[in-house]
Amino acid sequence: MRKLLLFIISVVCICSISNAQSYKSNYTFQKNVYQVAALQVPFDEDAVKDAMIDYMQSHGFKEAHYKDFLVFRDVPMDKNSSAVSDAYFIIDRKSRSEKDITVISLLPVKKGETLSPSSIEDSSYTRIAMVYLDSLKRNVQSYSLTKLIEAQQKTLDKTKAKMVDLKNDSGDIAKKIRNYESELAQNKIDQENQTKAISSIATGDQAALAKAHKKMDKLMDNQTDYEKKLRNYKADLETNTKDRETQQALFEKESETLNALRQRHQNLGTVSH
Repeated sequence: MRKLLLFIISVVCICSISNAQSYKSNYTFQKNVYQVAALQVPFDEDAVKDAMIDYMQSHGFKEAHYKDFLVFRDVPMDKNSSAVSDAYFIIDRKSRSEKDITVISLLPVKKGETLSPSSIEDSSYTRIAMVYLDSLKRNVQSYSLTKLIEAQQKTLDKTKAKMVDLKNDSGDIAKKIRNYESELAQNKIDQENQTKAISSIATGDQAALAKAHKKMDKLMDNQTDYEKKLRNYKADLETNTKDRETQQALFEKESETLNALRQRHQNLGTVSH
């Protein structure tokens, strides 16, 4: 019940973050505090950064870097104006304990100017940056989910491949067990026949007796070897069975994760770039 409650809380948190709008925040850079537009998304920072770069590049904006900023030049943030600005993005995880939540901060800078307190647009421009961030949110989420789905599918494929390998190994081990059981059964028959053969040899025929006993010793050595191999292969089969059960449980869990991601993407809807 506790696990179910935690899962429900987790889903609610993700949904609330997914539906959250951008907000005003502050960012400190070189001892100066700047007002920025910020947005939280429920994905790790690498996926979000890749999503931002993919989206901006698909709209003709080239990626650049300045210190910790991801920069795109000449971005028309206001649909109602022909003015353009340089978009300075900071993309970072929310905290060490919330690695799967990323905060996107956007600081608009006057076209062609270097980042400095004097080059920042009027604080009222933050509202435009917030609207612009909101317009990116769905694309960022869609891209990030797609990447997560692709990664999860690869993980699931690897688990499935391992399951197939374990199943094939199980068949090979079972075959070896059958073969050695057959060898052991035949060995016992051969020992019985050899015992009869020894009994039928005349007491004085030392050469024949020595040869017969040597053959019996060989049969007994083979019996010991077969029994040892049978024990080992049966132990291997038991281990294989446990491994297959573990992999099956892992496969089911990973399948549930993949289905949940696909459902999230479906709920998000198709995004046109």
